[in-house]
Amino acid sequence: MDGRLQLHRDGATDGVSRPWTVIDMPTPGDRPLLERLVFSGIVFNMSWEDPEMDRRAFNLTSRDTVISITSAGCNPLNFLTQSPARLISVDGNPAQNAVMELKLATIATQDHGTFIDIFAARRPAVVSPIYRRDLRPLLSDKSRAFWDKNLWMAHRGLYNFGKMGLATRLVRAMLPLLGLRRPIMERFFEISDLDEQRAYYHKHIAPRLWGPLIKRLCESQTFMYFCGVHPTQLRLIDGRHGIYEFVKERIEYALTQVPIYDNYFLSVTATGRFRGNRVPPYLAEENFDTLRENLDRVTVVNGWLGPYLDSQPAGSIQKFNLLDIFDWMTPEMFESTLNSVLRAAAPGATMIYRSGSYTFDPPPSILSRVRRHDDIARELFSTDRSATYGSFYVLSTPDEAPARSSRRVASA
Repeated sequence: MDGRLQLHRDGATDGVSRPWTVIDMPTPGDRPLLERLVFSGIVFNMSWEDPEMDRRAFNLTSRDTVISITSAGCNPLNFLTQSPARLISVDGNPAQNAVMELKLATIATQDHGTFIDIFAARRPAVVSPIYRRDLRPLLSDKSRAFWDKNLWMAHRGLYNFGKMGLATRLVRAMLPLLGLRRPIMERFFEISDLDEQRAYYHKHIAPRLWGPLIKRLCESQTFMYFCGVHPTQLRLIDGRHGIYEFVKERIEYALTQVPIYDNYFLSVTATGRFRGNRVPPYLAEENFDTLRENLDRVTVVNGWLGPYLDSQPAGSIQKFNLLDIFDWMTPEMFESTLNSVLRAAAPGATMIYRSGSYTFDPPPSILSRVRRHDDIARELFSTDRSATYGSFYVLSTPDEAPARSSRRVASA
């Protein structure tokens, strides 16, 4: 025995060979009650990290192993379109991995039209007649049990359900009450000129949007929890910036400084749908065959990031997509998890993470062991379409010459 955690690999049943691997790990049972209530079941029906930022930060190659928090599966599948050597998708919430596995099973057994009908929610009810025959046999035990009870959410459209789905439905219900009727919003998302977009926002949207009703909504802890804001993260943001001021600043930036035409994040929020071919990379037709060809490179992990990384060989992972998980942690957990990341990181590895705070630097003990790429991080963050985060970080392990490493990241 080498002291590593013993991992349970769930094989496919019903005589079907599953292309991807599923690993179940033990997870702590002493999480706070509020956290267990907020982060059970589907929280995120769509991932809120802009994949173009991640693509440029990582510059993935066919030699890279990339690990990503699962969320709704969008981030890891966006990476899979770039054909890494291996993709690890890890989440402590089995419901989020169930969303990922349902997407993987659909890619494995259906055509692109059916895939986008379900996961762009154009004709989501097509999932029901194919579920037991085609999808269910490929799912792991946990994911199968989840969808046996909850397939009605996929049938009626995932973007309407989960905690984030309920939050965005509330937003869409409120917009007409503010005078932002559907034709106003539909016209806005078809503007392709940034100056015209900015003028439209200031004339038609801003005067109606920012007022007491939205302020009360932003200051509602319950609403923020439904938006996927962890209680610790909410205290971090509200304590440093004020949550209403933070939300207003980030949304105004996205609506006035970043082109709205292909902003599928805000289109789904405000209108409830994707627009034409303006979808995440993993939903694009040109990437579907690549996804199917790469399914055997995927490992789905039910468990926490730090313990999983501690079970892996040292120096075995090149890219780490860590989302905003550090916002949820105590300072001690933040430092411990980054130590696990650095142990598993290969020479020249790249790590990216986000924060709801405008500043959330790694602890000093970590900074002495990594190289920061603040210029490229600021450049990429200026293009962020999601309006979700306050800052973005790009770090790398310092095993290459500084000039070469900086050029490598920036050239992406």
